[in-house]
Parts: sequence; structure tokens; C-alpha cells
Amino acid sequence: MLGVNANTVLRALRQLRDEGLLEFRRGRGVTVSGNAPERSLLIQRARDLVRLSRHLGYRPDELVQIIEGLQ
Repeated sequence: MLGVNANTVLRALRQLRDEGLLEFRRGRGVTVSGNAPERSLLIQRARDLVRLSRHLGYRPDELVQIIEGLQ
């Protein structure tokens, strides 16, 4: 049987927390955030946008300027 490295699991949990999908609560453990489905979709769309902008040759600062111009 193959084991999973505990550091790998902790890194994944921290990433999900940083993306707002999980909440760590002292004494209560880890719970799924109330807005997890919407936030997960938004994060995926943002990743798609970043990928597309790179493909089209835009720099990150240019993408930020475009987004800020939408407000």
C-alpha cells in the first residue's frame, strides 16, 4: 500500500484555505467554506483568463490594467 506524505496533504489543505474554499477552525477542524462553489468557479475562470492573456502575449501588469479598467 502506498502512503501519502503528510506534508503534501497539508500543502494542499493550505492552498484550498488560501483560495477561500476551506476554513480552519481551532478545536473544530476544517470545514468547507459557505461560498466555496461560487469562489471555486471564480478562481477557475480567473486561471483561464490568466492562461489566455499569457497565450495572447499580455504581461500580468497589463492584465491587471485591463481588469481595473472594467470597473
